[in-house]
Amino acid sequence: MKEKAKRAALIIMAAVLLTGMFSFSGMENARAKSANLTITPFFEGVASPGSRNVQFIYEVTNNGSETFRFNQASLVFGDDRGITGIQEVQPIRMIEAGETVHMTFQLSLSDRASTGMRSFQIAFGVAGSADPIMFGPFWMLIVDEGMEIQPPSTPGSRTYRPAADFTHTLGGATAFNHGGGNVITFQVHNRGDTLIRNAEFTITLPDGMSVVNASTSAFVGNISIGQRVGRSFSVTVYDDLEGGRAYPITITVTGSDRGDNPVSLERTFYIPVSGTGAGAVRDIVIENINLPTEAAIDEDFTLAFSVRNTGQSAIRNIKAYAELPENLLNKSNATFVLDSLGAGETQTFSIIMSARTGSNRSIPIKIVVEPLSGAAGSEVIRYASIFAGGGSGAAMTPQLMVDRYSYGGSSVMAGSEFFLDLGLFNTSTSALSNIRVTIISDDGTFVPVDSSNSFFVDRIGAGGRYSRTLRLAVIPAAEQKTTSLTVKMTYEDGESTFTADDTISIPVMQVMRLSVDEIIPPYEVYVGAPGYSSLQFYNLGKTTLNNLMINAEGNFDVFESNSYFVGNMEGGSSDTYSFVFVPREPGPMEGKVIFTYENLDGDTIIHEVPFVFEAMEMPVWDDFGREFEHQRRTPWALIIFGLIIVAVGAGVFFFIRYRKKKQAKMLEIQELMDEQL
Repeated sequence: MKEKAKRAALIIMAAVLLTGMFSFSGMENARAKSANLTITPFFEGVASPGSRNVQFIYEVTNNGSETFRFNQASLVFGDDRGITGIQEVQPIRMIEAGETVHMTFQLSLSDRASTGMRSFQIAFGVAGSADPIMFGPFWMLIVDEGMEIQPPSTPGSRTYRPAADFTHTLGGATAFNHGGGNVITFQVHNRGDTLIRNAEFTITLPDGMSVVNASTSAFVGNISIGQRVGRSFSVTVYDDLEGGRAYPITITVTGSDRGDNPVSLERTFYIPVSGTGAGAVRDIVIENINLPTEAAIDEDFTLAFSVRNTGQSAIRNIKAYAELPENLLNKSNATFVLDSLGAGETQTFSIIMSARTGSNRSIPIKIVVEPLSGAAGSEVIRYASIFAGGGSGAAMTPQLMVDRYSYGGSSVMAGSEFFLDLGLFNTSTSALSNIRVTIISDDGTFVPVDSSNSFFVDRIGAGGRYSRTLRLAVIPAAEQKTTSLTVKMTYEDGESTFTADDTISIPVMQVMRLSVDEIIPPYEVYVGAPGYSSLQFYNLGKTTLNNLMINAEGNFDVFESNSYFVGNMEGGSSDTYSFVFVPREPGPMEGKVIFTYENLDGDTIIHEVPFVFEAMEMPVWDDFGREFEHQRRTPWALIIFGLIIVAVGAGVFFFIRYRKKKQAKMLEIQELMDEQL
């Protein structure tokens, strides 16, 4: 026991020492400059032998006045034994003057890689030069996965808590299209207190989708604590799958923890499939926004933008328009109606406007594309801004603006986390310094994770760019709609302090959760006699199920329609559906209860609950109270009990028919009242 304690203490001391070296190397390299670049470690992983795709992220700033271009970037190790692969993720090939980018590399190690500190350099290959430009040294820590920093007091006594964050991206699109060419990439960030041994990704697809010429599972090896691992799957969407709605795709990570206990973690994402109608507006991209950075009071300027259909089918009956605040005066048409926008087609629009007297501030302009039907939650929104003020001939105010942003897909799910990639652009001819950026969610839908909602940037050169990735969470109770985020910026030009506000928009989706209890089977079912059954259902989601209709179908007859129109079922409510049937023949009587409703986008969703009841022949009795078929004496008590069951069934049937007629009458009265109003 003393030897174990001594060994644990030595391991802890070694870890502390290596951590200090790790941090010191990052500080030293942050000051190392070459070719006017500053490189700072942003995230450096700690790997174990056998690790796959350990991420190393570096923040690279171009301090020069010219664009830095290069052919490739790589990590060069002095000792590369056991390093089986180095890959640059989302390659970058140039860095604008004043721009800051995040470069990501992935490393894979063999099972026999030796532990300890490894030094390496970042190499940039430049055209026209035989030797690359080298930066460094940087450090990587390789830790034996069998080493325990805090060993358990007795073998097997420790309980591990595996956990992971899941993110996804779609390859070059905002939705899946019918046919092939769809790629979805999942990333798992190990946030637990144990590595995941022999991890495997498994994708679960809905009916109508399949993985292209590959397995639905992918082996990823060991996932160390804090490590991010990703895998991509190519997916085919069959032509008969309904477009214009989102489908659930589940990613599951399985393996074992340090104690060889099984680990299974999963997350479901809802991926839209493009199609015609209101839902296809998700395939619209608003791009090429052209707007002056500053306008003088009472002078005309032009806003131009393009609308492009990224889907594989035409989108019909949509409109594009700009919402102008009271500080801007519209001098031309601001709403444009499109009867049809073909697949891959782009149309450009322009609006002439002017700033009113007294503006003298940054003014947001909201650009919207939505179906003519105005279906809630189906619009595509982009924001632009212009600084209006100063009058004719006034000096131009230094401007800092948000020129791009992305959040990993076409929407984010309520109750989930996502990464917001934010890009800032200094449009002025002078450098800006002491920049403070604050992200504000006006209605509290988005909250920062493990960080503040503000960050500081020391300097952005004239005409330079800066990018920053923020981790945000969506509150579970968020409404299903496009929600805005305000980006507030304060900055200096060496003489004065300025402020600017920009607005970005992010669509939020809510999971629709219709839960149905098991169908209550009747006590006995006889051929030719009416039977009765019921079931209870619940809306466990936070969104309304619109136009909910229920019906029962199967190999049985009915006296009248079994349809039950619920209408709009609010979240958190419940109801009961009852139906009557008459079996046609003895044996299994199969059927299904069908729930049909619409989501907020107007898409139709069908949920079916099957059932099987065993139908029996109706017994025949002779005049002496005996069952004729078997010539067996039957007690009169059984006969009376059977008559009671038939009477109760008939009573329930007529009560249900009376209730439905009463509901139909009330609906007719309501419609007449609505027409009179």
